[in-house]
Amino acid sequence: MPKVPSYDVIIIGTGSAGFSALEGAKELGVSVCVIEKERFGGECPNYACVPSKAVLKAAAAYRLLGHAREFGIELGSRSFDFKKVIAYRKKVVDTITGGGDYGDRYIKILDKMEVDRVIGEAKFIDSHTVEVNGKNLHGKTIVIATGTVDFVPPIPGLSEIKFWGWKEALMPKRLPKSIAIIGGGPVGCEIATFYVSFGVRVILLQTNPVVLQREDLEISTIAGEALKKIGVEVYTNAQIKEVVSANGGVTGIKVNVGGKSEMLAVETVVVATGKRPNIANLGLDDAGVTMDKNGRFTTNKEQRTNVKHIFAAGDVDGGMQFTHTAHHEGWIAGNNAALIAKRKRTAPMKRDMRVVPRATFIDPEVASVGMTEEEARQKHKKLLIGRYKVGALGRAVTDNSRMGLIKLIAHPTTHKILGAHMIGERAGEVIHEAALAMYLGAKIDKLAEMIHAFPTYSEGLKAAAASSKIE
Repeated sequence: MPKVPSYDVIIIGTGSAGFSALEGAKELGVSVCVIEKERFGGECPNYACVPSKAVLKAAAAYRLLGHAREFGIELGSRSFDFKKVIAYRKKVVDTITGGGDYGDRYIKILDKMEVDRVIGEAKFIDSHTVEVNGKNLHGKTIVIATGTVDFVPPIPGLSEIKFWGWKEALMPKRLPKSIAIIGGGPVGCEIATFYVSFGVRVILLQTNPVVLQREDLEISTIAGEALKKIGVEVYTNAQIKEVVSANGGVTGIKVNVGGKSEMLAVETVVVATGKRPNIANLGLDDAGVTMDKNGRFTTNKEQRTNVKHIFAAGDVDGGMQFTHTAHHEGWIAGNNAALIAKRKRTAPMKRDMRVVPRATFIDPEVASVGMTEEEARQKHKKLLIGRYKVGALGRAVTDNSRMGLIKLIAHPTTHKILGAHMIGERAGEVIHEAALAMYLGAKIDKLAEMIHAFPTYSEGLKAAAASSKIE
């Protein structure tokens, strides 16, 4: 029998978690093989985060042109070439990935790091053996970083039409005249922002009372108003009863809102209702890896599954589904897998999710870190809360971008920051000052005392901190 190739660490998936895992493992000088069934780099640079921000930038530029007169600039009529918008998206993706069939830039990195690679779908034969393309690979340790697949809700009639997932929505060949987006989370709201900017009729259907339901309620409420302001038709508390295919390429969506039934007609339906771990074809039973009742891995802080030498990291492990948390978890998994492979007694790394900022790129941006007011209320009867309207900032006035709110939540006695929330221009950048303050255990008073440059959006944090009071 031919000898089975053996490695210290095998990594299944090369997205944010997988790539960080191989870096963490190689840092300790072990042999590594990565397995990828699509493009190296995973979803974020190829299909999700990077291309979505590219088209959102194009959309923002086009919206700004529509407000040129407010700055005293006369442009005449404005227009766009949608093929060139999509070409810009591809240019951005190729710049980061290197282009090519599998991502030439990543291939060069793998070669430089002396990491073996296999293209194909992996399946466990046993807890140390993985089969790819009919050939077996042996790993002293294995890291699962296979990401997620879309969750499609069981809506009657949905499976009978040709709907788009988020991936198809970010790679259209043409603009539809109208779309209905099922799901008002970050992905759905960003897709809505993109399409409405180019004149598409956009209907956003959200089953919850607000869009971006995981954000602080005050911020979510303003986000819904912001989407409506740029033309999105937002339906909250929307119960979708049925989807039907009508004549002339039109899709009908029967929706119940507030006890009233309504039939909406659109050209295209986009489903953005969340994701589930991508594990269906991995053969985890043969590896002895168990899942929780929701079909997710139960990893400890070392990113280890119930099988000592098998790790899971990134979106697949059921935790926070962000690129930045996937990087963090992946490095930990790769490092700890290498330690076991080399039988080192060095203490394993452990994940630290105490402070995780996040951002959603609608107009204006939404960003947050830590507990919402609703979450903090469950632990404390009283809270120290500071608010400041973005529109009162000098920078907001000069930019003619005055919509938004900055909100800080602190412990009522220690004054340590429990959460920070913002909707407004540059929110994704501004939030990191509050995140650092939380990470270092700084009191809200320190934010109020520190001198901030004028005119900046960051001044809003100082102003919000200075206005804080017990509620």
